[in-house]
Amino acid sequence: MHVEPQKSAAIEALRPVLDTALDAVVVMTREGMVAGWNEVAERTFGWSGAEAVGRLMADLIIPEQYRDAHCQGLARFNETGEQRVLGQRIEISAVDKDGREFPVELSITLAGHPDEALFLGFLRDISERRDAEARLRRQARETELLFEVTRFAAETDSFEESLRSCLEAICQLTGWPVGHALAMGPGGRELVSTSVWHEAEPGLAARLREATDGVRFTENVGLPGRILASRAPEWIPEIDKDPAFPRKGLGFEAAFGFPIMSGGRILAVLEFFAGSAREPDGELLMTVRTLGEQVGRVFERKRTEEHQRLLINELNHRVKNTLAIVQAIGAQTLKGDAVPAAIRSAFDSRLAALAAAHDLLTAENWESAPLRQVVEKAGLGCGASPGRLSISGPDLRIQPKTAVSVAMAVHELCTNAVKYGALSNDTGTVAVDWAVYGPGEDRRLRLSWREHGGPPVETPSRRGFGTRLIERGLAADLGGKAEIEFRPGGVVCVVDAPLPPAVAAG
Repeated sequence: MHVEPQKSAAIEALRPVLDTALDAVVVMTREGMVAGWNEVAERTFGWSGAEAVGRLMADLIIPEQYRDAHCQGLARFNETGEQRVLGQRIEISAVDKDGREFPVELSITLAGHPDEALFLGFLRDISERRDAEARLRRQARETELLFEVTRFAAETDSFEESLRSCLEAICQLTGWPVGHALAMGPGGRELVSTSVWHEAEPGLAARLREATDGVRFTENVGLPGRILASRAPEWIPEIDKDPAFPRKGLGFEAAFGFPIMSGGRILAVLEFFAGSAREPDGELLMTVRTLGEQVGRVFERKRTEEHQRLLINELNHRVKNTLAIVQAIGAQTLKGDAVPAAIRSAFDSRLAALAAAHDLLTAENWESAPLRQVVEKAGLGCGASPGRLSISGPDLRIQPKTAVSVAMAVHELCTNAVKYGALSNDTGTVAVDWAVYGPGEDRRLRLSWREHGGPPVETPSRRGFGTRLIERGLAADLGGKAEIEFRPGGVVCVVDAPLPPAVAAG
């Protein structure tokens, strides 16, 4: 069928548009026939102008599922003049000569006299844009998945809870209804089913769970065994057609899974099931491969932390036993009338101060300790009243060795104040404060102990254990200097030492 002669003039009038437009331009008559077809349309749809002109538009580029709607809309316009898509920009699918369906952006305008109206369709292939949008959505999904799973894994306290959190996050973000975790068994040759399952609905995987408990997943046995052998994600699009899948006929048609790896070792395998067949999603498999490595590092770190906690607890137990033995030896050695009670009391109190510092460091995993708590425990532990001991200074953390030395030094100062100084009467007070000063890496800590309101102080004729501990031991541990002054109004001790950047940051 050919274009009516009276419309040829209208087509010629549109020729500049057809020849210069950057988009595919298709001209259609009110009868639905192609009346114009530019070069871009030829490249886009594969039909030459000679092949296209005179044929029904619906037979050339409109997908079958949209043809009825196209014909109805055209008939409605011819009968009533009602316009629903004219002057709008819409996204829809089109087909080319080979039957390939692809997305296009379409806008339609009306040209010519109403009785001889022509429809101009401007079409642009937006496949690349859709692909880019899909990539962005996929990347966003991957980022969200990685973030959520690693966050859940890091926040939970146990390996099993971490697995459960991973399953829930992956099922929610991918839409797969059932997930299951298997852990590596002793020897690293078999995957053991765990009680960690995720079901979109309670009981959805009841039969699958029962069947799973009866399978030994060694290499190449079922989906977990295949992952164990390949050490990579695996996908089964149709379970019933897979000869090596032992859990058939349980209401699921597709499955995929991936290993959680750390240091080249498989720690666990996560598997997922869907009720209908699903073709492999290469992008999802790439995502879970990365996810398995990321989560594996989190799990390994958590396992290491758990092991460290066990070691610290064991160390704490042994140190306490050692301190108890030392206390028992001291009690036996210092018993009897030949040893003054004051010496036994001093020994016990110093041992108690050491134990208190140790307990504080144990609570902090022997990484560092808050300076404020170190001072408070040592001061109150020697018998000082909280109302007479003021403590002030910025929040700082000190290293374990320094914490022990500070605790022992404060204990000695406090003990001396209780016996002879500001805390030996009813009115005296002690102020402990510290400050940080200096720029950048040259920051320093100045800590001071000042007694007020006690009996007059006299300089001792010799340096005792406590004085030597502070002026030598504490100064050496801090890498600075410590000085004690026996002023008439009260003892003053000032410590000045460099402050490591990490400690200065608090």
